Amino acid sequence: MPKHLLLIDDDALLVRSLAYTLEQAGYRTSMAGSAWEGLASMAQDPPDLILLDIGLPDMDGLSMLRRIQKDRETPVIFLTARRRDLDEVLGLELGAEDYITKPFSEDILLARIKTVLRRSERQETPSPAGALIVVGDLTIDPAAHTVTCAGRPVELGPKAFDLLRVLALNCGQVVSVNELLEQVWGAEYIGEPQVVYVHIRWLREKVEEDPSQPQRILTIHGVGYKLAS
Repeated sequence: MPKHLLLIDDDALLVRSLAYTLEQAGYRTSMAGSAWEGLASMAQDPPDLILLDIGLPDMDGLSMLRRIQKDRETPVIFLTARRRDLDEVLGLELGAEDYITKPFSEDILLARIKTVLRRSERQETPSPAGALIVVGDLTIDPAAHTVTCAGRPVELGPKAFDLLRVLALNCGQVVSVNELLEQVWGAEYIGEPQVVYVHIRWLREKVEEDPSQPQRILTIHGVGYKLAS
């Protein structure tokens, strides 16, 4: 059965063009021109993935994402036409799986969709590698998808969680930016180091006493990052 994709964007021409491209690639699509129309469509015909514009007329994409997450765990790819939105999307890390800046190549979009759907399928499959990861007073529970730092819960979105988990599994060792990109986002992201930089900054705000003077997540200049043991 083909995967069902929901396109939520007020640019009707773009949505029709995207829908045609996606259907030619073997996907089933639904379209919505507003946030409320998208929510109604989700309730009637739940999608496997949502392409969500940040600049919707009736609700911004970040608020829309919060509403989606209340009821379901559908992966979301943000579409943004404004470069200044990028840092906000990545920094807040509310749980979107990916972002694409308009205008974008259809080939890149299709590749990103395949990656996100594969990742979503892996997350739905129980994994035996669910043992607790403990680094000092930092505890990561992959099975429950929770993190505690010095006994207090730390709320992390999916990418920040995966990034911290990879660093913890390689505790005391330097992990290059390209290795982080490949393991957390996928090989097609190699060459986009700003994704890692923003998430590292956001992670430090969550687990460091003083994010400007990190003691846990260390930068090894010209090489990568490591989690101190």
